[in-house]
Amino acid sequence: MSGFVVVGVDGSPESLAALDWAAQEAAGRGAGLRVVLAWPSVVTPLSVLGAVDAARRQAEVTLREAELRVRERWPELAVTAVQVPHDPVRALVEESGERTEGEAGAETLVLGSRGLGAVAGFLVGSVSRRVLAKVECPVVLVRKGEAEGEGQGEGGEVVVGVDPYQGAAEVLAHAFAAAERRGLPLRAVYAWTLPVAYQYAGIAASVDVSGEMQTFAETELTRVVQPWRAEHPGVTVVEEVLNARPAKVLAERAAAGAGLVVVGRRVRRSPLGAHLGSVAHAVLHHVPCPVAVVPYERTPEEEQEAGDE
Repeated sequence: MSGFVVVGVDGSPESLAALDWAAQEAAGRGAGLRVVLAWPSVVTPLSVLGAVDAARRQAEVTLREAELRVRERWPELAVTAVQVPHDPVRALVEESGERTEGEAGAETLVLGSRGLGAVAGFLVGSVSRRVLAKVECPVVLVRKGEAEGEGQGEGGEVVVGVDPYQGAAEVLAHAFAAAERRGLPLRAVYAWTLPVAYQYAGIAASVDVSGEMQTFAETELTRVVQPWRAEHPGVTVVEEVLNARPAKVLAERAAAGAGLVVVGRRVRRSPLGAHLGSVAHAVLHHVPCPVAVVPYERTPEEEQEAGDE
């Protein structure tokens, strides 16, 4: 066994779906599973009435039941269950980070997210948003229904949104590995749009700008995908380049039967501003299957090209 997968539980149907997905993921990776339940250690006037103690005991029961659920279904899996006396965001970030004595952090963090219907995707709560902004490892959001077969978390294909100029290596590494473990084909999608200046100046209508951009985009996607094809020769790959909005294309491909959608998230060190990009945000709200959000940092060259963006 090497590495571990972390999953946050609270007894809700969403967290149980995440628990089952995380256990299957850990088993496929040959990794351990760390089940985390956060219980803030606070004292309130209600403690006089025993309400806090009763809630704490219920949390212990919830954690124990989650651990037993995994051990019964995946008896060979190494499971650790911990109750952490912090708020959920701090608990999940710390438990996913680097361990003591130089042990690496979690390979993946899995969270449950309330579904909004068959094709409406996720309701991404404040805890999930804050965790996504802080953790260093990939985060997978799983909605209720994946474990019971209501979702599409097992079959289909792995769909990955690719930007050849930002985070392609990290995102493709995660997507190819996921497809290989599951024995699924992979669809690498690069959606692009013409700059606004071209659209309004009528330039695209007078010259074949769109055609040239399409050819260039296809070349660039092949360039960044090829090394991962070579590293994972058993994965069937489809490269798809479209003149369209990325989030719309990814949502359509997911609704057609994807087992997993993989998108990138640029790591932002500033505490201000949005930490979840517009594409990842839209995908999380409109995709019915599990979504993996993979963090990446811009290279110095990418930072220089981006300027003050």
